[in-house]
Amino acid sequence: MNMKRIISVLLVFALLAGLGTHAAAVEVGEQRVVLGADLNAEQRAQVLNTFGLAPGHVPEMTVTIEQERAYLQGFVSDSVIGTRSISSIYIMTLPPGSGLDISVSNINWLTEEIYTNALVTAGITDARVIITAPVPVSGTAALTGIYIAFEDISGETLPEEAKLTAVEEAVVTGQIAEQLGDSEDIAALMNELKLILDEIRHMNDNEVRDEIRRLAIEFNIDLTADQVEQILRLARNLQNLDLGALQGTIESIARNWERLAGIGETASGFFGSVAGFFSNIGSAIGNFFSRIFG
Repeated sequence: MNMKRIISVLLVFALLAGLGTHAAAVEVGEQRVVLGADLNAEQRAQVLNTFGLAPGHVPEMTVTIEQERAYLQGFVSDSVIGTRSISSIYIMTLPPGSGLDISVSNINWLTEEIYTNALVTAGITDARVIITAPVPVSGTAALTGIYIAFEDISGETLPEEAKLTAVEEAVVTGQIAEQLGDSEDIAALMNELKLILDEIRHMNDNEVRDEIRRLAIEFNIDLTADQVEQILRLARNLQNLDLGALQGTIESIARNWERLAGIGETASGFFGSVAGFFSNIGSAIGNFFSRIFG
């Protein structure tokens, strides 16, 4: 594995570990449940039991198929959206810097990695989220439900462009992951792409295609021409978003690398090597990120 791939994988890990900031100020410990509107009484009880909640213990809302389609139509086929809203979510806000703690059950299309990337893109970075359904479903209703819950908690509307781009990211990543049979590498590629958005905005489409293919080679992903075009369209939408939150996340990662290196001072083997690696390249990485985002 080359150095750039190591950096990218560790960046993804750090994002999952929660080095980020809220897009909206929220009270820590706020909880919401958003249930699929088409659950029957028995299924609602089953879902709440999965969340470890009694009915009415926390504020409950619903997500409808109409709300789901408002975000997803145009990005995904009706066969994936389905005709009913079933998947449901529980969310609790965490202190800034805690990150996203996501667990998924009975969801057969979107994965934890895909949900994580989509939520970070939308500006949700510090929360515990449980996503489930009484039967295996795609999980698209739950994605919409998370936005409903977070907006209710914060009292603010998440930027529409960010939500739509996050949905597009989830759909594109989900489709390609399904075709490749691997969600982790394509999710990592998407995060690597976010790191160079400031460069991409100055490239023409052919140059961006070349950059996508280069990243695919680094991550050992064999992309088709159609998949490259999907990622190109997504990259163009991502580049229009405010990069401030992402910059803050990356700066937090850079600041924590020295701390992580300190942990390895008494470690041996792999962790000791990783600590030494960070200690040696910390300054170079800081300059690298300053070049990208400065």
